[in-house]
Amino acid sequence: MSNDPLSIDCGGDCWGCVGEMEVNMGHEPSLEKVRQEFELGLRPGWVEPKRPA
Repeated sequence: MSNDPLSIDCGGDCWGCVGEMEVNMGHEPSLEKVRQEFELGLRPGWVEPKRPA
């Protein structure tokens, strides 16, 4: 098992991928979590998606 917190299994996919997909679909709780992970340096290349106007 990896010590990478983004590799947690989310029903067959890792949180690293699932979190970003959910954010891109507008899931607010995932956005909050991914923002926290970004601040902690766990997602250094992440760019928050722009909201439609």
